[in-house]
Amino acid sequence: MKLIILERSKIIKFICWILLVVLSAGVAGQWSRSKRKWFGVRERVTLEGRSMARLLPEEVRKVVTEMAKLFTIEPQNAGYFLETGEVIPEKHGRGVDIETTIATVLKAAPGENLNLITYAIPATVGKDYFSPVFQGPTGKREVSLTINVAWGEEELPTMLAIFKQHGVKATFFFDGEWVKKFPEFVKQIETEGHEIANHGLYHGHPVTMSKEELKRLIVDNAKLLKEVTGKEPAKLFAPPYGEFNDQIVAVAGNLGYRTIMWTIDTIDWQRPTPEVIIRRVVDKIKPGAIILMHPTVPTVKALERIVNTLRNQGYALVTVSELLKKEDP
Repeated sequence: MKLIILERSKIIKFICWILLVVLSAGVAGQWSRSKRKWFGVRERVTLEGRSMARLLPEEVRKVVTEMAKLFTIEPQNAGYFLETGEVIPEKHGRGVDIETTIATVLKAAPGENLNLITYAIPATVGKDYFSPVFQGPTGKREVSLTINVAWGEEELPTMLAIFKQHGVKATFFFDGEWVKKFPEFVKQIETEGHEIANHGLYHGHPVTMSKEELKRLIVDNAKLLKEVTGKEPAKLFAPPYGEFNDQIVAVAGNLGYRTIMWTIDTIDWQRPTPEVIIRRVVDKIKPGAIILMHPTVPTVKALERIVNTLRNQGYALVTVSELLKKEDP
């Protein structure tokens, strides 16, 4: 009799356990349906034609992330082929704003048909990289002072003091051999907020160089400048002696550099009088001008009057990168 009672007790416990499981499943199922109703996407909402109805936030994130992988397009830089002279234009890419898309889906009204929120990813090298730059855009009254430095360290402190006094930021193009001798000057110039750019590892003649030599001229100097300043220099290349041809511009462009020339050459390396330098600048000034200088005695003597005259004429003095900056596509 005791055995029968014991077996009956086990049966009752088993039945209770089954009922509890069934009841729990029912409650869980009801909670799941309620949770989707309260917290999920509303009915008949679609994203790029895919139903998102009743998906919970974590499920929406998973779906949007997977869709973003399919919709993202990487940008393609422009390229130049010396053999054919052909420039392949750049292609801008497309990215997906995952967070904004998720928020939009979760807030959507019943029946809304949505698309992924996308944005343009600009190519870093455009077809204009394969033409030398003689001046910037003319839509604003902005100009740039560029200082090519392969010598003239004696005049740099005074030049920098004038720039600092007047709040002017210039673009300095450094020769690598000079940088090795005067790294502290380069550090100071970078610390004072001027733009650091590339004048080649040494002051050779680019028109006589092979493609590999040109590449080393630019790349090795960029590495040197980064070692000295701790920062990547601007992707701007002023060829030694102002020499350029298709090969020079193509090599620089394929490395992601703009080849920078000038609008106004002060020809200050000939050491004319300060008045001559001032006239050369003031008489030819125009929006977008790139003004080439070197650290010479007459340049330093002319510098303050040039800065004041240009500002009195309504010009802002900006770096070359700022001058060439474009709005995102």
